[in-house]
Amino acid sequence: MDKSQLVYLRGLNGIRAIAATAVLLSHINMSLKTFNISNVSLFGFRNGAQQAWNLGEQGVTIFFVLSGFLITYLLLLENNKKGTINRKHFYIRRILRIWPLYYLYLFLAVIIIYLFSSTLENAEMVPFYIFLLANIPFIIEMGLPACHHLWSIAVEEQFYLFWPFFFKKKIKLHKVLAIIIISCVIIRIMLWIFFPFKLFTVLFTVNRFDCMMLGALVAIYFYENRKIIKFFTSFPCQLFAWIVIAIHFFNFNIINSIISMEFVTLATAIIICGQISSKHKIINLENRLFNFLGKYSYGIYVYHPLFIYILSKSNFFNQIENEIARAVTVFLTVILITLGIAFLSYELIEKKFIKLKDRFSAIHSTNNLKKATTT
Repeated sequence: MDKSQLVYLRGLNGIRAIAATAVLLSHINMSLKTFNISNVSLFGFRNGAQQAWNLGEQGVTIFFVLSGFLITYLLLLENNKKGTINRKHFYIRRILRIWPLYYLYLFLAVIIIYLFSSTLENAEMVPFYIFLLANIPFIIEMGLPACHHLWSIAVEEQFYLFWPFFFKKKIKLHKVLAIIIISCVIIRIMLWIFFPFKLFTVLFTVNRFDCMMLGALVAIYFYENRKIIKFFTSFPCQLFAWIVIAIHFFNFNIINSIISMEFVTLATAIIICGQISSKHKIINLENRLFNFLGKYSYGIYVYHPLFIYILSKSNFFNQIENEIARAVTVFLTVILITLGIAFLSYELIEKKFIKLKDRFSAIHSTNNLKKATTT
């Protein structure tokens, strides 16, 4: 592998860091009652319950858009270099990057939950998780404890089953994507207006392939250096995007969660362009902290619900009488353990599979700026 050709896109680790942090804080906050904390919430209350659901949902939206952008951009580079896309190698790369940690976590979660409870709630749903259909238990609200979040990984894997087949010479991909994305947005809004909370409405919202497609569309625009990228990187456009992200980071919605999702999808795509293209950024995500969090974001996302579950079974936190002090201790403990395990997981386990994955890559990307040819 020619290390001089490693592709590094500035700021993407920072965007991963924002998404992972949003999901982590959201899940900790919503779990505070399991630590006998009822009167403290980092993001306020709704109907007496600690809130942060919007924050977590939009954190996942950011992940979806970023994934669609990065993978599509690398496929475009591969297609340009090789004249084709090796679909077999594409699937091998996905397997080596996603499956080891996914299945390790699933195995650990099932064993640990059974040891704590002497039973496994919704055990009949295990096959859905094994076959990367975790979005189904999530939609019908029959997920395994500490495994609900795996729905997003399942959605991504389902999307990438068919995504490489879009790259055909006769297909004007950017036009096809634009039509699909606009159609999906309209259909989703109409479904929530006329059929709110119906099964197919929730399914269409959870399986938000259009979020990944928008990331892919912007990757095409960026790769082809289209004029719209100049607009996306303009100060007013970047300011708009950061305001949208800030609103949702404090767990607010724009109109409702569906409209918010569309705003966050667009804002994420705009911020991606700003980070990798602009020399003068409103917020520069290229720094050590964000690079650290972004590098280990997959582990942060996957592991943290299990630690919340395990720690909630401990009597240690009940010894802290003051609820605010107890909540702060819970946040710090979960965050530090998650970061530590995510670090060890990456360095001791995931890295080996990533190196193996590189053998099947025509274009090599990296999360280490020092090793890369930046773009």
